[in-house]
Amino acid sequence: MLFDDGAIRWGTDGPREVAEGFDMASRAENIYAWVRQVRGGVLGGALVVEREISAAVTIYILRERGENQSVVEAFGAVWDALGFERRINAALVVAGHLMEEEEVKSFRGDLTELRLMRNAMAHNPFWHEPQIDGDGRVCELVPMVMRGKHPLPLTTPLVEGMNALVPDLIERSRGLKEAARLVAYSHDTD
Repeated sequence: MLFDDGAIRWGTDGPREVAEGFDMASRAENIYAWVRQVRGGVLGGALVVEREISAAVTIYILRERGENQSVVEAFGAVWDALGFERRINAALVVAGHLMEEEEVKSFRGDLTELRLMRNAMAHNPFWHEPQIDGDGRVCELVPMVMRGKHPLPLTTPLVEGMNALVPDLIERSRGLKEAARLVAYSHDTD
């Protein structure tokens, strides 16, 4: 089903009367602005994580050859064709060599959560789901987005969770990159 970003999905009963005191147009406008901020945060954070894990894999695989620009360009041509999920999978292989098993499992779960939310925000419009009071009137709007095949309400707790997850993943991704750098430029032969 196609619909405009920020549309109100009325369902089979069609539009409803609005509850007294509920300014639906103002509420929809405020939610739309909020969702745009949430979207920007998720997409921007995912981009930073993607760049950091990409750098970690590149450093780990190329090691000293990474100083040769033609090698970096050739690797980059292949690497650039990969999507976020494949980059995550490559980063998890590297992480398996540089992190404890439990850290890798946690990293995998959190990266997957970010990828799913990023995909929902990047590829799907959001809509307003009207909430109906006991008198059959609209009393609230809930922002929704499809995450995979399932509708997901964009609630404050969900967004607060993403607001905590994104900076944590950025930090862990940077840690992976630094660990890869230490291994790549270590000249130990043990």
